[in-house]
Amino acid sequence: SIANEQEPAKMVASFEPCRAKMEAEGISQSAISAFESTFKSLVAGETGIIPEKTINPVKDLTRAENLNVKSDSALLSKTVVLKLNGGLGTGMGLDKAKSLL
Repeated sequence: SIANEQEPAKMVASFEPCRAKMEAEGISQSAISAFESTFKSLVAGETGIIPEKTINPVKDLTRAENLNVKSDSALLSKTVVLKLNGGLGTGMGLDKAKSLL
């Protein structure tokens, strides 16, 4: 791979070789576009880290038991679960309770 063959400072900044390889492998255009976005962020020097000091707690949060909602199993297909395991939160620079995310 390009990253293994060159030092990071000399990394090829063009996404086109990656696009060509992905297209040759039949990767979907949406997956290629998502990867390209991440590639461009990396090349631009972005870390993806959200500093904890920029995260604010929710001021007023309704308790789950006080919600008045009907059960709808169709919503399960739209559900997202975020798990911070194995020190990931700490690696992201968080030093408080990760469960608050």
